[in-house]
Amino acid sequence: MALVISPLVGQAQVNISGKAGLLNIPTARVLNDGTFYIGYHYNPSNYDPRANDPNKSVNVAEKQSSSIYYMTLALLPRLEINLNIFRINGYIPLKARGIGDRQFDIKYAVLTERPRRPSVAVIVSAPFGIDNSLVTYAAVATKNITLSETVTTEVTVGFGSPYYFDRSDNVGNDFDIFSNYKLQNKNDRPNPYLSGPFGGASFTYKKKAGGMIEWDSRHLNLGAYATLFNHWTVQAGVINFDQITFGTSYSVSLFHLPKRLGRSAAAVKH
Repeated sequence: MALVISPLVGQAQVNISGKAGLLNIPTARVLNDGTFYIGYHYNPSNYDPRANDPNKSVNVAEKQSSSIYYMTLALLPRLEINLNIFRINGYIPLKARGIGDRQFDIKYAVLTERPRRPSVAVIVSAPFGIDNSLVTYAAVATKNITLSETVTTEVTVGFGSPYYFDRSDNVGNDFDIFSNYKLQNKNDRPNPYLSGPFGGASFTYKKKAGGMIEWDSRHLNLGAYATLFNHWTVQAGVINFDQITFGTSYSVSLFHLPKRLGRSAAAVKH
């Protein structure tokens, strides 16, 4: 249903988990109410956030790339919900197979952008998962700057907490989501996701294409994106000047009917 409801708004890039952002980092950009995203992102093998996972029973072979599937909905003004599924590419041991590492996130815009202030948002991951690969507890601020009639830039700074709760000792008891929580430190892993200060900037030409540069709290990354037909975005980049990452997303507005449906609804009313 979401794929046939057409928006009349443009789209910008989203990050690795489907949140408004750059390559890896999120931004405080506020989506229009009713905006819905679905998409896919490829994460290269040298930067697996699950490396040295505390849940040893589901570890997979080293140096395997991964895929992230996601959907995001601007449920209410300032409030966005995100569901992403993290899956290892290639061979997976039998005991580690399944749907994938499921994660549920909530983003709330504490402040919306004004001429003299940035937008500010907080992002929180639900702790119910066992292997929250992209777990995020972060505060982020974003400001848009007009450089010319055709070029704008979006500047973002933020901080991600290195500490989080999970229930990695609850293996085999997936239905008990309210026990065995432990405080974990992302820095115990070689590739922690958003652990410490992060920031970046995107440069957009006529709201159709642009480039990105970011510091994701561990690596300096570069990328580019293009928006096609106002709905479909493709993007690619290089992580730490080492490996390629890429993704694609599609956005719609659940509050706008396609023209044909709109005319049909008007005819019924008359």
